[in-house]
Amino acid sequence: MQYLFSIVMAVYNVELYLREAVDSLIAQDIGFDKIQLILVDDGSADGSGAICDEYAARYPDNVVVIHKENGGVSSARNAGLARVQGRYVNFMDSDDKLTANTLSLVYSFFEAHYDETDVVSIPFVFFDGKTGEHILNYKFQSGARVIDLKTEWDAAQLSSSSAFIKREAVGDLAFDVRLHYMEDAKFMHMILCKKETLGVMPQGRYMYRDRSAGMHSARQGAVKDKRWYIPKLHFYYEETIRYFLSQFSHLPKFVQFVMMYDIQWIVEMPALPQGVLTKDEEAEYLRGLYALLPSIDDDVILAQRNIKIERKLFLLKKKYGCMPELRFTENDAALCYGGQPIRTLGSRQPRIDFIRMAPDSLSVEGRFTVFPLPETTSPVIAAFNSEPLSCQVFEDSGTLLALGEVILNAYRFRIDIPLTPDVAEGDLRIGTEACGRAIWAERYTFGPFSGLSEWYRSSYYIRGGWCVQNRGGLSFSKVRRLEAPKRELRFLWELATARKHRARRAVLNRLAYRFLRLFKRRPLWLISDRENRAGDNGEAFFRYMASEHPEVDARFILLKGSPDYKNLAQIGRMVPADSRRRKLLSLVCDYQISSQAGRSVYNPYTPKDAPYRDILAGRRFVFLQHGITQNNLSDWQKRPNQNNFGIIAAAKPEYESFLAPDYQYSQKTVWLTGFPRFDRLVSDAELRQITIMPTWRRYLMGTLDTQTDVWTLAPGFTDSDYYSFYNSLINSDRLLEAAKKWGYHIAFLPHPNLQPYIALFERKKEVLFLGPETLYRSVYQKSALVVTDYSSAVFDFAYLRHPVLYAQFDKDHFFSGEHTFSKGYFDYERDGFGEVEYDLEHTVDRIIEYMENGCQMKDEYRARADRFFAFNDRNNCRRVYEKLMEAGAAAEN
Repeated sequence: MQYLFSIVMAVYNVELYLREAVDSLIAQDIGFDKIQLILVDDGSADGSGAICDEYAARYPDNVVVIHKENGGVSSARNAGLARVQGRYVNFMDSDDKLTANTLSLVYSFFEAHYDETDVVSIPFVFFDGKTGEHILNYKFQSGARVIDLKTEWDAAQLSSSSAFIKREAVGDLAFDVRLHYMEDAKFMHMILCKKETLGVMPQGRYMYRDRSAGMHSARQGAVKDKRWYIPKLHFYYEETIRYFLSQFSHLPKFVQFVMMYDIQWIVEMPALPQGVLTKDEEAEYLRGLYALLPSIDDDVILAQRNIKIERKLFLLKKKYGCMPELRFTENDAALCYGGQPIRTLGSRQPRIDFIRMAPDSLSVEGRFTVFPLPETTSPVIAAFNSEPLSCQVFEDSGTLLALGEVILNAYRFRIDIPLTPDVAEGDLRIGTEACGRAIWAERYTFGPFSGLSEWYRSSYYIRGGWCVQNRGGLSFSKVRRLEAPKRELRFLWELATARKHRARRAVLNRLAYRFLRLFKRRPLWLISDRENRAGDNGEAFFRYMASEHPEVDARFILLKGSPDYKNLAQIGRMVPADSRRRKLLSLVCDYQISSQAGRSVYNPYTPKDAPYRDILAGRRFVFLQHGITQNNLSDWQKRPNQNNFGIIAAAKPEYESFLAPDYQYSQKTVWLTGFPRFDRLVSDAELRQITIMPTWRRYLMGTLDTQTDVWTLAPGFTDSDYYSFYNSLINSDRLLEAAKKWGYHIAFLPHPNLQPYIALFERKKEVLFLGPETLYRSVYQKSALVVTDYSSAVFDFAYLRHPVLYAQFDKDHFFSGEHTFSKGYFDYERDGFGEVEYDLEHTVDRIIEYMENGCQMKDEYRARADRFFAFNDRNNCRRVYEKLMEAGAAAEN
């Protein structure tokens, strides 16, 4: 029988999705009888093979099943190719789908353009873990057509799954079984080069099930796979280039573009990941990668849509083996390669982070990234009213790297503007100096605490009798009578006439803000923990304020659906976290005080906060913390990123760590008071629970759903060392038998980010699984011993002088930089409140030892706790309150 289509489907361990994939083919409106489905079971260990046989039994005329040993997707597709009988062939993945009219649309297109092209492509659309369109779908924007790849060479087709190919064009071609990445692209190159055309049919849909929680997560997994490097270098890049040069004497631009599309993700990496390649392999790989670049035209490098210009300049530097030529114009200088200007120095945009204005002084702080050119003599320069100013310039930690090489140098700067009584206005310009010539920045960007926004021309910021606006430079002017109302009306008009719903809503919010300020009679403090949970420092401090300081209008922010909402509503006033009232109050309040420090906590308008920057610049956010900071969190918590008004510390070394240069805070911001929740810590008289409470791993997670505040899991979680260790620990027969002997029970409490997946862990009846409703305070109250890895939550337990055990089986990986922080002052071996174990057996041994000795904290670790904590009383809330009052009074003065 002659089929119109043959679908070759490699099948491997997809029993959860295979039926959905096959059923999408059965439902095709062209008729399933016109489709040959070749299911290649590539050694599946689940029920996938049986499902294949089931469909073959139901549709014996057009379903072919091949069972083979596991050899990878390429070997499976090659096995299926030998059985193809259809006029057109496709290689659909076994967990994906086609929309019902796809094959009829593709067939009609081929009939209309049969002699023009060998391949028809359809849009690639994500579903399941991620939704939306693939970034290469731009080639479909001009409708159904045949693309000439010689001229429209950026119409990339990497996938054989979303392509339909004439069987005669495939001929004897096969997928390269030596490749595990880019094998599709190599196969497609060999077919597309025959006519250098590509048919595109935008009405069809290839539905790609994204089980990796997004392309970014998929790449994160790929870069840790050794096969992503050397095999791809030799068998895709080098072999493809040799083939085309020998057969056609040139490398077609559409092939160059696909290669560069892949290379762009490689140069996105600051460095090659540790532990994947040996040093010799890294050197071989980078040498080979850079040797490819002379085969890629400059315009192909510059045409990449997903990397910034500085990475393109890095690629051109590697291609030409030299720094760019610097060509000066009257007011600027261009970086040139091959005689073509690529980027001007004036196009670099300084970011303004802070603007301080007082009657007799002005200062500006920010960050500037500049190209690492030998001609740069001064990285940051400034002038006020054309008069040069001195700048304080510091190297910043945000230097940008590509594969271990600096591509942008980052600097922080502070500019103090001297004023004389007769100065009423002035323009500040910021730039860089190259070869002794000043190159002024053409535009500026503005951080969330600057008071300004580049998105609105009428954006303004008034403080200390001065007004500043963005006018191709920072324009300062003294505030004259009625100036503030005029500026506000001008800004409101721009917002009202903007074609943005949020901008028009901002008009009402700004008017409501000014109205509410008129009627505010008491200090307003907004206090919170997580949006969906209380139970942390925020709740403890809220309870204190409600009982001890009714003169302050203290309100607690929490989702109404939270189990804690009703209980806290009996204590004091509540504000629903997702309400418009919460947003308005965040503009009016005197303090926002929280144990959490995400930007959305203190700025519920984020990321659309541009209409409120002038109001939010003066906001006072106090970070209560949700655990002792033991590691370096400066990349997250440093002043330009958070601008905390106050940071609460509970331990002496912790306090000192926040004063380190990385954070950019002074003693007036870091407050050593103790944690409010420590005031509520108690212990039961009889302690018989051993609690295992590990923290999370960022590198085992996918993406964060900002609506639900839930992380997805990355693929392979249950194959990870993390899962294996804790699953084995909580199910250890030796541990459970000892617990029974000594009268203890084992409890398991994963980090909140892993709570949605607690059911993945095997569960014996002797082990108590603690859910997300569990209060840490109650855990400490009941536990005799806590076992963790790196969690800061156990400091509370040590505060009670109970023993802690650290299980750090993955220490090197955890501190490799793939989690959310790097090592800080706290050394677990030197400073910890219990032993550190590095494997499962010794961890179990140590827990049993503690049970045998009544789970008492050893003298050595008790002495460490005494030295570590600044206070051991119940007055932490009072000290926090006093600091707030003291700092507030100082700020007013």
